[in-house]
Amino acid sequence: MFALLNFRFLFPGLLLIASFGVWFSPIFAQTPEDTNNTSDVGNNSSETEDPSSSDEQETDKKKPKKPVLDPESKRYNDLLKAGLLKVFEGEATYNYPRLKQYGLTHPIPRVRAAAALALGRLKSPTGVDILHKMIDRDGEWVRQAAYKGLADIGSRRSLDYFYIGAKSSDREIRVASFRGMGKTLDPGAREVLLKKGLKSDDKEIVKATLLGLGYYQVPEDLRIFIDYLNSEDEEFQKAAVEALGRHKTRTSMKILEDSFKDKTNLRNQILDTLTEQKNSFAIFALLRILNANAESENIVNEISARLYKLKAVGKYMTIVSDNTPLLREPYVGAPKIRDLEAGEVGKVINKHSVAYIIPIEGQRIEDFYYKVLVNTKYKDAFTETVQGWVFGKYIQIRTISMPKEEKEKKKKPKKPSILDDMETSEPAPNPQGENPNP
Repeated sequence: MFALLNFRFLFPGLLLIASFGVWFSPIFAQTPEDTNNTSDVGNNSSETEDPSSSDEQETDKKKPKKPVLDPESKRYNDLLKAGLLKVFEGEATYNYPRLKQYGLTHPIPRVRAAAALALGRLKSPTGVDILHKMIDRDGEWVRQAAYKGLADIGSRRSLDYFYIGAKSSDREIRVASFRGMGKTLDPGAREVLLKKGLKSDDKEIVKATLLGLGYYQVPEDLRIFIDYLNSEDEEFQKAAVEALGRHKTRTSMKILEDSFKDKTNLRNQILDTLTEQKNSFAIFALLRILNANAESENIVNEISARLYKLKAVGKYMTIVSDNTPLLREPYVGAPKIRDLEAGEVGKVINKHSVAYIIPIEGQRIEDFYYKVLVNTKYKDAFTETVQGWVFGKYIQIRTISMPKEEKEKKKKPKKPSILDDMETSEPAPNPQGENPNP
């Protein structure tokens, strides 16, 4: 009796525990479907994971973490950026007081050096005294920049600094000093360039010396430039081309013109150097190169683009026979200025309105006189060019026009007509065939 009573109370208790086991035991919590696959219980397999989350975790591990700057480094970087920005603004606005302030008093050397280089790029004597103070007071990094600035300006007031800098143990300062001496055009500085600069074992100093000598425009220096132009070192060749360009004389332009044929590796630099001179010697040298290479489309296009840059478009003439008379007036028997040689070039200014018949080589030739602008013959002439009249039989005329790309840029876009998109209106058909105007 007692056992039966206990079983009556025990059996409902077991059922109650079994029902709560779904919540407390992972075994009892399995559904009928899960009981057939007990191996998946508690298994974090790749089938249930999000693959993108693992990729993101791997990417995050690969990304280098940005270094955390301490407050002092951040303050330094901010001060550097702000200082450089102010220097660039000062250069753009020619604000010499600001450049002086930042060059002499800014706490960061790189900002002071930037101010020195900016003063040099402005190429104004105003910056000379500032740069002198920077050299006297500052350290190596800023002194290098200040010497480079002085070399860009090239003032005679800096000669003492250049002489001292030429003996400096700092190579950058030595190179800048030799480069700056030439711009001073001082005879004493030229002697230093010839006796010290050209004999230096440092290639950069030799190149700087060549560039400096170019400013003097001394005829004897042309032989030096030719020697380096014909050297085997391409860097010396390029320095010689630049020095000839700085010489800016008729002879130096002719040397560049003659070098165009043989120095194929320097052709672009020769054309650029001639273009930079912006004088009649360089323009006429470009025209003679154009005539000599008329069969090369690339060379013609290159020179045409440079002539357009020099605003040298228009009509140009080339003399086709020796001893062509250049006359003061456009008629037979007018006073002669000089004889022109075959191959000489000039700009055609205009054509005379009256034609003449002149006997030439047993033939009666009818043509007009053309007013032309040519270089003077004598090196010591006061002017580069002279005007005169040439009979049309003796010249060949070429028209230099702007490149097609430039023409297209200058063309104004055509305004579309307001009627372009409108259909032509037609009268509606009359179904009755009646006359609308009875």
